[in-house]
Amino acid sequence: MVFQDTIKLTPQEKGATNITELITNVIQDSKISTGICQLFVDNSHSILLINDTADENTKKKTAAFLAQLAPSSHGTCKTIEKNMDEIPEVTRVTLSQTSVSFPINRGRPLLGTWQGIYLWESTSQPETRNLTITIIGD
Repeated sequence: MVFQDTIKLTPQEKGATNITELITNVIQDSKISTGICQLFVDNSHSILLINDTADENTKKKTAAFLAQLAPSSHGTCKTIEKNMDEIPEVTRVTLSQTSVSFPINRGRPLLGTWQGIYLWESTSQPETRNLTITIIGD
């Protein structure tokens, strides 16, 4: 069986928003118990991540790492080295992903104990985002 739906996400602040509960609800509504779920956000300023949910500092550490790896072209983040030009946000898109996949078991995401699904907004001008959820299974 295949289930697919596109939902509109309200504009989110720059940074990470935990969408695990939203995705879990969609999976349960699909009536698919075992399978694979694939998520796709149709904007290159948004990133999908599966990351640690136990420690609130994880989001801060991830943000700091991304800022050093691919600083904002707006000059709001640190540069990698003093003598190096800032890397544009386009580089961040190259290093990130607009889709993630994970298994489903018993109608729920099969994630690690401390894992959650995050939408990471990299722009400070939030907009509505379309998130397509495709589930294949039984």
